[in-house]
Amino acid sequence: MRFARLALQYLRKNFWYLALVTLIPSVVMGLLTEPCTMIQFFVEFDQTKLITFKDVFFSISELNWKSLLIGAAAVLIFSAFFSMLCGLESKHMRWGILSSEGLLKRINNNYLPVIKLILVFLFLMELYAVICSLFTFLWVKVIHKTAVALAMTIIFNVVLFLVMLSAMILLSLTLPVMSVSGLTLRKAMAESVALMKGKFFRMMFAVVIPMIIPYVVMATLAAYDFWWRRIINIFLFIYIFSYYITLMYTSYLDIEDIDREDLKNKYLKLVED
Repeated sequence: MRFARLALQYLRKNFWYLALVTLIPSVVMGLLTEPCTMIQFFVEFDQTKLITFKDVFFSISELNWKSLLIGAAAVLIFSAFFSMLCGLESKHMRWGILSSEGLLKRINNNYLPVIKLILVFLFLMELYAVICSLFTFLWVKVIHKTAVALAMTIIFNVVLFLVMLSAMILLSLTLPVMSVSGLTLRKAMAESVALMKGKFFRMMFAVVIPMIIPYVVMATLAAYDFWWRRIINIFLFIYIFSYYITLMYTSYLDIEDIDREDLKNKYLKLVED
């Protein structure tokens, strides 16, 4: 509960600057992607249309030439704005200064760590889609009853999702470790796993519980295919991006027992780094 409380506390006090920085990535994500593709796949599950592996894969994932081109541009946009947010939060939490001075320096310092993690995340998501597609294709071919094939598909997807979620929780501190200590990606991942020892279930609570309501809203709107859901998704992504990036930093500083200057009852003069 502590990790979630720390992140939500910061989010509540600094919501407007967080919303401003995450607005553009949220608009791109909300309007151009479908976060609940799997839900739509389950709702529209039809064995007669899943003849080849390609049919299954493109039903589960959003991958196509158009999405690849948009995704390449989106990665650059996301990296810039998330680097900005990481720089602002790190400066605010460690020095007690919330200022746009030296912002380009902050973006440059965090850009490579952020873009590396985004690429790793995208790779894991596509790997997840490929594995899910392989097993879904297997169930479709060997099980002739649609209800049973769908049940096996859902069960396997849930199990694989839990495995992926566990891996992401163990690596959840990689970004602040790279940002604060300057370690390489590989060493930061190892450090994140080490820091998560004994704290895995507390972090799982902090990752899962605050996401339940937004995901239920997204999944419900996707299941009924409401056209206006993409507008709602923009606001949900503002919350999601702001919360999870904040969670990384507040949790890391708390675990490492680093004093957070933004929590101290004093006023600091806004000066350039």
